Amino acid sequence: MESEIVYEMGYRADEFGAVLSGPFSGDKSAFESEALSSNHWQVRHKESSFCVDITLSPQPDRELGMFRLPVLNVRFQIQHDPGDIRAQFFKRFHQYFHKGGG
Repeated sequence: MESEIVYEMGYRADEFGAVLSGPFSGDKSAFESEALSSNHWQVRHKESSFCVDITLSPQPDRELGMFRLPVLNVRFQIQHDPGDIRAQFFKRFHQYFHKGGG
């Protein structure tokens, strides 16, 4: 069963890729990422068949007065989820991609 989720995030594509390929999927992570192109990754769970494709679509910056904020559409296409790995993936994703507080 395949499902799709789309987020709008305040990241630049290179910044997103650095987090996904670095701390998010580091040595202590249950997930590993593979860059398929500059704006496309595949993330797999190391101990199951869970697989998600992540594609990025940079959007025009949002301008708020003198501030310019990046806007990135992030599309998650879940290819295979045996059980509750999806919940683990998004819990870790939100922990590593949360900006500005907490």
